[in-house]
Amino acid sequence: MKMPQAGLVAPTLCPRCDAPAVDGEMPTDRCAACSLQLRWCGNCRGVAGPFDRFCGFCGFELIRGEPRSPLWRLWAVALIVLLAAGAGFGLWKAGVPAAVSGAVRSLSAPRPRSNVLTADHYSRPLAVHYSVPSGWTVVDYSTNVTPQPVIVLARNAADQSAAAATQGDLTGLDPVQSTVMTLGRPPGGGQVVVDARDPLAALTSEVAPLVASPPSGLKVDVAEPVHAVTIGNRPAAVVVLKLTRGDVVTYLRRVVVYAPRAGVTALFQADALTPAAQWPAVDSSAVAAVIRSLSLT
Repeated sequence: MKMPQAGLVAPTLCPRCDAPAVDGEMPTDRCAACSLQLRWCGNCRGVAGPFDRFCGFCGFELIRGEPRSPLWRLWAVALIVLLAAGAGFGLWKAGVPAAVSGAVRSLSAPRPRSNVLTADHYSRPLAVHYSVPSGWTVVDYSTNVTPQPVIVLARNAADQSAAAATQGDLTGLDPVQSTVMTLGRPPGGGQVVVDARDPLAALTSEVAPLVASPPSGLKVDVAEPVHAVTIGNRPAAVVVLKLTRGDVVTYLRRVVVYAPRAGVTALFQADALTPAAQWPAVDSSAVAAVIRSLSLT
């Protein structure tokens, strides 16, 4: 009759004949006395019969083998990483599909300034670098014999002289054939009545009375409220106004940038006036591209 194991020691005797199942320090696959096929618990190293599913000593499921360390899963993770790297390298060498490569470039590549802009221009009197949309005309009136502190960019050359007469304030320009822009410093600082070092407050103080009490015959609505931006690493603010004169609707985008210079107002202003039929469209994106290209020195 088999006796229960003494103490908390895993059984090492044959379950059929109680003969020792360990040869020296190594377990055997069969009992040396009765040739019974033996199984060994992977958890407690106890001996079990060939048809046992669970260890009679610790209850471990014998078919699971030896318990694995939690770290073994790191090998699976490392293998997946290596496979992904290999697949990525193979696609890179073979050439990825155009749709995939375009998506990757759009997320990883730096944003281009604009493919509709020509080479940079520079106005020494106004100390500003800027770019011009392809096909537009540009006149720097600050370099004339009788200089005016304004640069006019126009899609239609017929709008040049009328825009120059506004001294950079396009709210009074009507009508326009197409989109027109002015760059410059408002004479006397425009309507700014607050600290110019805060373009957001300065532009708000300028737009608020224009919306509340517009000139006769003009209705002004705010299409995009005043909000802060950064242009050329300088603090700036931008607003979009909807201007209505009778049946004619235009959109005015105004940007002011804090760029102090001796002897002139500290704010640089860019106005862009666009007919409603062209807003928002190609001209709208071109205007935004010009504004992004501004670099004040």
